[in-house]
Amino acid sequence: MKTMVRRMSSMLSRLFLCTLVVVMPALVQAQSADDGQPVRALTTSSSGALLVLRDSGLFAIEGQTATEVPLPPSNPGAQPASLANGADASIYLAGPGLGVWRYDSTSKRWQSLNDTLPDLGVTAIAAHATQPETLYAYLGKDGMFRSRDGGAEWVKVDSGPREPVQAFLHSDMPGSMESGWLFAGTTRGVARSMDCFCFWGDAGDLRGTVSAISYDPAAPENIYAVVEGQIHHSADGGETWTNLAVPQPVTALAFSPAQGLVAGTENGALLARGDAGEWTPVHE
Repeated sequence: MKTMVRRMSSMLSRLFLCTLVVVMPALVQAQSADDGQPVRALTTSSSGALLVLRDSGLFAIEGQTATEVPLPPSNPGAQPASLANGADASIYLAGPGLGVWRYDSTSKRWQSLNDTLPDLGVTAIAAHATQPETLYAYLGKDGMFRSRDGGAEWVKVDSGPREPVQAFLHSDMPGSMESGWLFAGTTRGVARSMDCFCFWGDAGDLRGTVSAISYDPAAPENIYAVVEGQIHHSADGGETWTNLAVPQPVTALAFSPAQGLVAGTENGALLARGDAGEWTPVHE
């Protein structure tokens, strides 16, 4: 009997060790991507992976696996701050001191798109919802720039809203005189303009510093904005806003085809909103 117990104990120990060998790398990867640092920016890749920007780096999270994506070379003091997903699934990264970069998923390298920008002080970037070659970059005092050739040539098109832009997006919501709308999260609230840059006006009466903004590509009149850690939702293209309850202060937003609205929090968590309005951890 003792011999059988010892054999069973030995078998269980070996099984436990084998399980650790299989599970530990995924756990280590997940921990490295979710280390309590605030989420700075979010977007999705063509495969459906979440791209998560933190101070510690950029991570692609798919299921239980987190893979670090090396950041592009930059000068000391550069601050990666904004992510965008193009209509052709290209990934763009921007920030003060960094300018604008595009990630080539084939070569797994970053390409600089800064040759014709006046400087590298980009605080926010947006990609056109349906035109793969059209990009928008906001450079603070230099204003709003657009490129129609994938970042080879940038042209100033507008000074932008009266207040500084923290985040913005392009939407193909109907009703524009051209091809869509730009929604800008500013230090005053959400500003809105047709992409002909005819006029910047308030999107409703939401007030406060907007640190993140996103929308549902399948229903573009649904806009989401973060003000002081709280998520606000507009179901009518920014005319009216309602508050969405969330368990932690939010710092970043993205809309995932598989998971719907995903929030990155001040505590480093990633939460997905279910159909009933409940929030669940993304990789648990």
